[in-house]
Formats: sequence, C-alpha cells, structure tokens
Amino acid sequence: MGFSLVIEEIINAKKPLIGHNCIYDWLYVYNQFVDKLPETYDEFIKSWNKIFPFTYDNKVLAFNSKAFFKTSLGEVFDKCTSDDKFKHNLKFKFDLKNGCSNYEGTAMLSHYHEAAYDAHMTGVAFAHILKLKEIENIKNGGNSET
Repeated sequence: MGFSLVIEEIINAKKPLIGHNCIYDWLYVYNQFVDKLPETYDEFIKSWNKIFPFTYDNKVLAFNSKAFFKTSLGEVFDKCTSDDKFKHNLKFKFDLKNGCSNYEGTAMLSHYHEAAYDAHMTGVAFAHILKLKEIENIKNGGNSET
C-alpha cells in the first residue's frame, strides 16, 4: 500500500502537478498506482485529466511560449534565471537555514539530475514561464493565444 497512499492523497488534493518532459513519469504513475494503461493515448489523456485536472509540463510550456530555443530543464532554468526577459519578473527568497543554499542563483552543473535540485529548477522555471505568459497577455490587451 505504501506509495499508493501518497498517490491517493495527491489525487484527493486536486493540486497542480508540475514536471518537465514528464509524460513517461505520468504513464508510469498511472500504470503502477491508478489503473492499467488505456489502449490509446487519447483515452489515457482523458482518464488522466479526470484524476489530475491540473497537470503542467514545463517542456511543453517552454516550447509553446516561443521564448526558448532549447527546452531541456537546465537550459530553460538557466534562461529564466539569467536572461533579462525573465530574471527581473520574479524574485525568490530561499530559506538558507534549512539547506536551500545550494539552490540560490543559477543552476550549477554539479546539481543537475539530483531529484531535489531538478524539482527546484522545475518550480522556478514554471513560475517564470507563467509570469512571462501573464506579462505577454497584458501587453496584448488580454488577447494572448498562449
């Protein structure tokens, strides 16, 4: 039962799920903890969205924003934290007393692919991408297509 209880709580909470290039992760979670995979991708998406109505993939958001030439997690995070188009839109304050000092500033290659650091980069990039979309929407008079 172990991790199934965690998945059940996530389902019940109806909180957003945010990942980066995460379709295989979602397929795995569904197959292991929800149900047998449906026969088609369309059936899977329909079922997934019923259970997890707020699912976001940063890679898809970055690609569709047209602000990124490269959409790997490290490239997106680096652009969001160093490019003038992004870096002044949001400020983050980290709790340095609780071990977050490694996550302050731009990504360091030595931390890529550590689960916690990848989660940090995903969250920061997600917030920056949404803020950019909000700014673009305002500039377009609320008529943004993305």
